[in-house]
Amino acid sequence: FMRVRDLMSYPIATVRPEDSVLTAVKRMAGERKGSVLVARDCLLKECLGIVTTSQIFLKVFAEGRDPAQVTVSEIMTAGPLVSIDLDASTAEAARLMREHNIRRLPVLKEGALVGIITSKDLLACVK
Repeated sequence: FMRVRDLMSYPIATVRPEDSVLTAVKRMAGERKGSVLVARDCLLKECLGIVTTSQIFLKVFAEGRDPAQVTVSEIMTAGPLVSIDLDASTAEAARLMREHNIRRLPVLKEGALVGIITSKDLLACVK
């Protein structure tokens, strides 16, 4: 069976909690990601949260707020996030996503953040 390590992406796009949402948008655009993980000083040991394009749309743009004036910490989904181990099966990743109604799982190795796996990654392995 396939493991999470076979499909996950890394390096991970990260921002700091004190960064502006504009910084997050630029990072996501530059790396063509639909989300960024939030970590202090971009140290991947602890994941403080996640910011997705839909959150930015709903909590910033839809409310007419200036993304340069809103911090990531104001709109992020704060941790602890649902995550998965590097060596878990892709079936387990899919189960967690369904159970928690989420599309992205931070991937951990011995508690440290090493990647992210998304529902798109899982769909890519379906022939």
